[in-house]
Amino acid sequence: MRHRKSGRKLNRHSAHRVALFRNLAKSLLLSEEGRITTTIPKAKELAGFVDHLITTAKKAPTLKVPEGVRFTKRRDKDGRELPLKEGERLATPEELAAYARRNHLRRQLLRDLHDPKLVKRLMEEIAPRYADRPGGYTRVLKLARWRRGDGAQLALVELVS
Repeated sequence: MRHRKSGRKLNRHSAHRVALFRNLAKSLLLSEEGRITTTIPKAKELAGFVDHLITTAKKAPTLKVPEGVRFTKRRDKDGRELPLKEGERLATPEELAAYARRNHLRRQLLRDLHDPKLVKRLMEEIAPRYADRPGGYTRVLKLARWRRGDGAQLALVELVS
């Protein structure tokens, strides 16, 4: 019995499924118009995957680092601590915490996407667009088209504007 087992297998093993959603998410997030066409089951699963990515990117604090702020102490090649340069200061604990939180979330996104440029775009361009939206960043529309090879019904996945 399949009680309480969420997610579709899509006739693929787990590594293949992860790679499929990674590639579909990249295509959706990088497309100029913010939409792609795929089959209905893939589209429905992709919507949740992309929504999770955008929610994670939204949690990252915006980090405006003032000029002259260092997050680590300066050290020479032997590991001895060097004095700070003129106009430099060490970051406050709040700045360090925000920096650490942002890097943690960036690494979580990298784990799912494997593309640093896409993660940067997701955190700096796409996530701020949805700052006031509490979820539901994607829309799945069934198309009145069927794939020629196997007759699978197609769907359009798009980012809500």
